[in-house]
Amino acid sequence: MKYIRAKANFFRYPDEKLVVTATWIIRCMKESVIFVDPTPTMAEIEEAYADYHQKVVESVGGSRLVKAQKRESKKKLSDLLQELVFYVNVVSNGDLVKLYSSGFPVLTGKRKGQAPDTPGSPFLTDGRRSGEVAFGFQPVGRDMLYDYCFATKVDGNNIPLWEEEQTTSRSFKAYRGGFEPGQYIYFRVRSRNKHGCSPWTPTIMFMVR
Repeated sequence: MKYIRAKANFFRYPDEKLVVTATWIIRCMKESVIFVDPTPTMAEIEEAYADYHQKVVESVGGSRLVKAQKRESKKKLSDLLQELVFYVNVVSNGDLVKLYSSGFPVLTGKRKGQAPDTPGSPFLTDGRRSGEVAFGFQPVGRDMLYDYCFATKVDGNNIPLWEEEQTTSRSFKAYRGGFEPGQYIYFRVRSRNKHGCSPWTPTIMFMVR
């Protein structure tokens, strides 16, 4: 198997990050025309995810027993995703397009003198209060900067009118407020190093609550 591969060491992820990452993987895998016979099945993954998500909710302010049950559920989901990533890597055989389409984080190894890869799995979710959103993405490597921007309007061809770019070194998770509830907003991000910038991610659209 080639060094370029998807990775799935998810048990160390914080709960909120694993919830978002697993949701994205499930969505990508279910829509895939490449990974058509996954092992384990997507039904098994979804069942484990649903149980884990429920345990995450129940563990907030819960007893030690509830938190222990959440940990067991997290271990089960992480183990299943580890099995699934082996299948993804076998089918992809080092093809970056196929690997990224799986929704898994991708390990490409060190590259010298080149612009970085595009960040993976950009997302927008509800923030901590009305008119605020949370945003983030999967990083592409260490010592990386990320340019991101929002849009609240589109032109006559429904192309977002992007605001001024902002830069961060953090990939997960930040907040942006000042939006109107019910408003549709747009988000994109790219990575940057001293050799250049990656392509922008696909645009994410989200309705503010």
